[in-house]
Amino acid sequence: MVCNSETRYMKSMVIGAHVSTSGGIHNSIKNGDALQCDAIQIFLANPNRWESKPPTIDVVEKFCAAWEDSPIRDVIAHDIHLSNLASPKQEVLDKSRVQFKQMMELSQQTGIHYIVTHLGAHLGEGEEFGLKMLSDSFDLLFETAEAPDVMVLLETTAGQGTNLGYCFEHLRDVIGMSKYPDRFRVCLDTCHVFAAGYDIRTEEDCDTTFNKFDEIIGLERLKAFHINDAKSEYQSRVDRHEHIGEGNIGITAFAYILNDSRFAETPLIIETPNMNTMHGKNLKTLRGLIKDN
Repeated sequence: MVCNSETRYMKSMVIGAHVSTSGGIHNSIKNGDALQCDAIQIFLANPNRWESKPPTIDVVEKFCAAWEDSPIRDVIAHDIHLSNLASPKQEVLDKSRVQFKQMMELSQQTGIHYIVTHLGAHLGEGEEFGLKMLSDSFDLLFETAEAPDVMVLLETTAGQGTNLGYCFEHLRDVIGMSKYPDRFRVCLDTCHVFAAGYDIRTEEDCDTTFNKFDEIIGLERLKAFHINDAKSEYQSRVDRHEHIGEGNIGITAFAYILNDSRFAETPLIIETPNMNTMHGKNLKTLRGLIKDN
């Protein structure tokens, strides 16, 4: 079966969180509803294992039914942590491609249209090598996966080690090299771009960064945010998330995004620490930043 996700309601801001799928992917909807989410992000497989038992038909049907009955508008999948579609190591590359293909096909089955993924790491072979390998991986996946409605959201990264995706040009180049550029969109992580060297601490900084994004990639491709404050320092290239308003970014950037009409229909997903105890507080903080029209 295939879920019908075309009837989701529309509202002015789409705020949500990465939620647990413990006990089955259908439980993610319940977890999102408990937080009054407009959107959720989930792992469709164990993020720390190459192989996971796929959900049964019964679980998929429960997921579809729960989503259909929920006010949650968007469900976004996230790639597993082990994946490296830019890897020069053939075994890792093959495993990454197999699991990503499976995730694309499960996303198609469940009505999920977007999969967020990091760009991977070149492991010393150089950025040009890594970006080309990544683009080639996606071309292969688009041609072989039975998932015509699934798009890839390339996520901005902090740039630790040999990780790709810490500058907007990397995302632009992967899209530009692909035979299927229309299958790509972008997820911007606020912590990651800050750590990578794109300042967003003031409104003027936000203007500069989003203007640069628009110039290099195009704001029309920006289809999701990861809304995280940063425990890491500006330009540190270190990925460490912090609670909203309690990190080195500060509250101004989040107020800017939440009140910018360009992002009114863009899912804003928190990945802040301590999911079970702090997601409610962080979502309340974000909702409190929305100005009355």
